Amino acid sequence: MKRQLASFDIYMIVSELQELLGSYIDKTYQLTRDELLIRVNNRKIKQKESIFVRNGELICTTQKKFETPLKPTTFAMTLRKYILNGRITAITQHEFDRIINLKISKKEGEYTLIIEFFSDGNIILVNPDGKIILPLIKKHWAHRTIKSGSAYMPPPAQINPFNLSKDEFTDLLKKSEADLVRTLAVNVNLSGTYAEEICKRSGIERNTKIDKLTERDIEKVFIELSNFLELFKNKEFQPVLVKKDGKPIDILPFEFKSYENVDFEQIGRFTKNLQEFISIKKKTKKQEESNAEKKLGKLNRQLLQQQGAVDELGEKIKQKKIEGELIYLNFKQCENLLNEITEVLEYKDKKEKIEKINEQELVKEFDPLSNMLVVHLPDTKENISEVKLDFRKSVAENAEKAYNDSKKYRNKLAGARDSIEKTKSLIEYAKKKVVEEKEKKKKVATGKTFWFESFRWFISSDGNIVVGGKDIKSNDKVVKKYLKDGDRYAHADIHGASSCIVKRKDIDNKDLPISEKTLEETCIFSACHSKAWKQFTEAQAYWVLPEQVSKTPQSGEFVPKGAFIIRGKRNYYRCKLEFAVGEIMVGETRKIMGGPVEAVKKRASKYIVLIPGDMKKNVIAHKLAKALDALVDQVDRVLPAGGVNIVETVGFELSMRKE
Repeated sequence: MKRQLASFDIYMIVSELQELLGSYIDKTYQLTRDELLIRVNNRKIKQKESIFVRNGELICTTQKKFETPLKPTTFAMTLRKYILNGRITAITQHEFDRIINLKISKKEGEYTLIIEFFSDGNIILVNPDGKIILPLIKKHWAHRTIKSGSAYMPPPAQINPFNLSKDEFTDLLKKSEADLVRTLAVNVNLSGTYAEEICKRSGIERNTKIDKLTERDIEKVFIELSNFLELFKNKEFQPVLVKKDGKPIDILPFEFKSYENVDFEQIGRFTKNLQEFISIKKKTKKQEESNAEKKLGKLNRQLLQQQGAVDELGEKIKQKKIEGELIYLNFKQCENLLNEITEVLEYKDKKEKIEKINEQELVKEFDPLSNMLVVHLPDTKENISEVKLDFRKSVAENAEKAYNDSKKYRNKLAGARDSIEKTKSLIEYAKKKVVEEKEKKKKVATGKTFWFESFRWFISSDGNIVVGGKDIKSNDKVVKKYLKDGDRYAHADIHGASSCIVKRKDIDNKDLPISEKTLEETCIFSACHSKAWKQFTEAQAYWVLPEQVSKTPQSGEFVPKGAFIIRGKRNYYRCKLEFAVGEIMVGETRKIMGGPVEAVKKRASKYIVLIPGDMKKNVIAHKLAKALDALVDQVDRVLPAGGVNIVETVGFELSMRKE
């Protein structure tokens, strides 16, 4: 199943899981980092079965056998300690969110196992006092913290489509600047799959912009949504497995009109048949986000919270204004009640008199110990509202307080709206940064990949391909696989250097004689990629013919992996340890090349010249990547292993300011 479980799926799952009420929890196993198995003695079917949870993705009941770990994890042991042999007393969905609460009763109280399916998911064990015993994943947001010892706080409430009136639905739509399907998915909290179905049922194109919808269109969508919700309210489920080419791709509460060119297979139970997807894991569940994407995600979450706060403040302003008006409208009744309460509070034994006050039609609740006085006040149309009064203040003071609170919330609202505008500006900036980063990755990471990029490499001034091993294994490979007749072998005269091959070929695989200059550049390249870089400013390297390179030792000798025996004359060069990194074009593809200064200078308009020094490699890699508009790892892998100093930069300025 490619999509995440939606709130509607959770609604149906919770409905079906009611058959587990009264059943007892057996052992719990953590199969993998993200997978939990809770064994249950199902009281209804009088059999053992399991609740399988893949964190953030899947929950189902199953009787499949699983290979369980020999040694239970800390999380599994904690669950066993607190809920083993506990009785399931309630299984609920938190509001209309992707959260399932399992209430488990033990002698000492009622524990709650909370399974969250939004974001990256979480599984949290909460004690009878509402404190977190242990979460699967410790997390922290601005508005909530998930860690042991903290009180569990659910996330901010989501829109519940079951509670929306037509006016509220219309208002949600008209506030959106997106198209219909996105507005239904996000603003109305339907999720993508269910939003697509509502569009299909209403006969309105999914990509229609909200400002293009007529009142009639909105009414059609609302009617279809209401009919759809009725199916859930009445539990008119006919679960189907969605198959394409004979393979299950989704599971739905009933057939969807938005699914085309698929087969629907009627199934008995939604929750049990979700086990079809246990073996199908999302390969891209946790794609690595760039810093800009993380920042954008954080800002979007912040904007949602701020918009929620604005809506809440708007409601409070409206409510407080109404309360003030109601108090003045019912001035005499409130005054009589407050006077009566003042007299009652002077009595020593006031219990009976308090009870009499609570019996009055005007009073909903009066409890002086809790400073509580809630009254029922009618408006001009006889609509009753609950209003909280301070019985130690006069009627005028209570009304004034309501109006002052309304003003206070109005001031806060102005600040909250300013914050929203600032956040929106930051979001726009973050979106640009995401696009820039993607473009940068596209520029550097895409394009043709050449065979020599598996090794250290450069293109000599005269055009020959030069490759060198990165480690013992690639040293072996570069010689055994790529050293051919007519090529040359080079190596620094120091233990542990890179074995380098000069190919008698150019980038297009055409024959190209090997010049003396290319041989010298190859020796410099080998010396720079040796231990000499960390110790000296100069080093000696040599080149030989292919037939002089052997893996066969003399009797009594041993040749370790990655090393070779050189027989005959060696042609030495004294090499100054200077190394350049620049941006070059290999055919139509942009590459970052590191090599001898002359070779890089020949091909690059932007480059830097380095010598051994005390600047850390990772620092220069980050600076250079930014200057060359490249990825850090693209630069890092072409640099010598060790600290550097900068000799020269050409074509750009390199900022060494600390960031």
